[in-house]
Order: sequence, then C-alpha cells, then structure tokens
Amino acid sequence: MSRFLSVIIKPTLACNMGCRHCYHTPEERSSGGRISFERLEKLFRLVSEEYDGAWFIWHGGEPLTLPFSFFKKAIELQEKYFGTGKVGNTIQTNGLALDNRMVKFCKEKMINIGISHEGPCADILRHDGRRIEDLIVGLSDKERAFAVSATISKESQSRQAEIYDHFNGIGASISMVPVIPAGCAAKNPGLVPDPDEYIRGSIEVFDKWFNDPDARIPLAPHYLYVLTALGDPQPSDCAHTSCLTKWVCIYPNGDLYPCAKACPEEFRMCSIDGISHMSDAFRTDGFARMLKGSIERRAKCQSCDIYDYCQGGCSIDAYYQCGIGNRDGDSCRIYRDVFRHVKKEVDAVISEKKDLSRLNPMVRDAILGKLVNPMINGV
Repeated sequence: MSRFLSVIIKPTLACNMGCRHCYHTPEERSSGGRISFERLEKLFRLVSEEYDGAWFIWHGGEPLTLPFSFFKKAIELQEKYFGTGKVGNTIQTNGLALDNRMVKFCKEKMINIGISHEGPCADILRHDGRRIEDLIVGLSDKERAFAVSATISKESQSRQAEIYDHFNGIGASISMVPVIPAGCAAKNPGLVPDPDEYIRGSIEVFDKWFNDPDARIPLAPHYLYVLTALGDPQPSDCAHTSCLTKWVCIYPNGDLYPCAKACPEEFRMCSIDGISHMSDAFRTDGFARMLKGSIERRAKCQSCDIYDYCQGGCSIDAYYQCGIGNRDGDSCRIYRDVFRHVKKEVDAVISEKKDLSRLNPMVRDAILGKLVNPMINGV
C-alpha cells in the first residue's frame, strides 16, 4: 500500500467571479454540471483501498457555488471510507460565497480554508476585493484556520513585499505564485510576469520576511525553500518534489488528470467510471505521455547545481512555457534564482554563526532544529 495521495477535486467548473488569469476559459466555466455523489463515493473508496491516507483539495471553478448540503454529504461519504483521522481537506475559494455556516462546518470538520486574494493588488485580477478583504479580517479576528493564496501578475510583480506587509499585518498566512500562460492568461499574455522582475520582487520579499524578527506568518513558497535548503523538502511543494503518482485531479465528469493546473487533454488519464483501482489511472497512455516528457526534461536538468532540490520543476509549467521535455522556462528561471538566493542566506547564517534572534522566528526554529539534531533533516 502506498503511503499518501493528494487528490484535487473539481466538483464544478462554474464560478461566480471570472478571474482574468483563470486556468479555465469562460466556455469551460459556463458548461454547468457538478460531480455526482456516485463518482465521489467511488473516488473515496478507491483511494481508501490503496493508500494509508490522503489530502483532498476542493477546487474549481468555485467550489462554494455548490450548496452547503453538497459538502455536508460529500464529507459524510468521505468519513464512511476513511473515518476522521486518515485524511485532511482544504477548500480553495475566492470567498464570495463563504458564509458563517460554512466556516463553522469547516472548523468542526477541521477543513482548511484557502482564500484566493491579493490584498492591495486584488482588483488587478479579480473583483469584489473590498468584500473579500473584510472577510479575511473577520476570519483573522475569530482565529479561524485559513491561508491566503496570491497570484502575482505583471502588474503586481514588483509589489510582492507590499502584499506580504499587508497580510503580515492582518496575521494571515500567504503564498505567492506567478500567472502562467494557460487558460484565460494564454489569451491575455500581458498578465504573465516578466521573469527577471518577478525574481527581483520575490527576493525582495524573502529578504524582508527572512530578516523580520516580528514576522507573524509563514511566507510560501519561500518558507518551503528554507526547509528544502536545510535538507527537509516538503511534499506540499508539489512543483519541486517529483509529484507524479503522488497527485491526481478529478473533474466534474469523472475524468482523471495527473495535475489540476490547466492540464491539457493529451494528459487525460481516464474516467474514474472505467477503473477498478486508483493505481489503474497511472497505467494509462495519458499519464505515460506526461511521464515521458518529464523524464526527458529531467535528463536535461541533471547538470544543474540545484537539480537535487527542484527535481526538474513543474511539468505543466514547462509544458506551457517551453515544452514539457525542455528546461529553462520562466518558472525554472524563477525557482533557480530565488532558491539559490534562499540557500545562500541560510548557509551564511549557519557558517557565519549569525545572531538568530535577528531572524524570522520560523526560520530561527528551522535552523535550530538542523543544528541541534542534523538527522532530523536527513543529514
């Protein structure tokens, strides 16, 4: 039995916002339909039969366009096969339909809430920024478990430090990712950041966060990069931990893909309706095509000094930026330059025995763990 599987569930592609960079085109989002409970139950059963545990990420579209009763029954079906201790859940939402009843339910069922929002830059890609801002402040005041995901566009690429300051002030954990030229952004290439400017902004926000002894929040992906630099790569950093066979995505019609990130039709694995075991999905032609391209790219990457840290990067990013079998797309350049900077700073703290009290407390604890017990990080 395999240890763990991350499953992205797209219960609907419908959305109540229509972000400019969305992975799904307006035609896809207006197609209607939602995943059936029969397919959900089969998904839960198949995963429970082959895996010790799983993490389910409810995505879309906008998952909360579906009624509360849908999630109530969906979690009941999940608990039928997993109980309450072998799985985790995250709902990724734009926040427009997140009400008190759903927040209470998420707290009761220990479901993480991820809110897509860019704070002071929210109106670049989305609408109703003020309304979502009020929601986030309210959740912070009530000490609810949630995190914010900010998508960085060309217009906000130099404002990453400003976004961090904003959410650090609120006390809301933040992750930042760049727009990629897929879905709606493929038709709006002006949204895609310039890699050099994005790198500058990303290093600037890292330095601010790394050297902030009063930091209240983790900053992703930079905190994950710190852990990786210390020898403790995190599976949640799916783009840099060889995600293939460890992640799967299900669409409303039951189709399975190896990734939720605008995964093209050529990588469609199968329908859940036609398999008897979850592992069958990883023996399909669609998955083989994804794997072949990834192996070709990784062979070209192995001469790079950070290959052991990135494992060749994200296959879908590469597909849209330079071809799945090739290296040196924008995401590759961004990770390479930002990670090298992160590692240089972490190594300098250790080798120069810098005053840890001047560092971010999360960084300080990670470095202390490495120094006190190096075997914790596999060294």
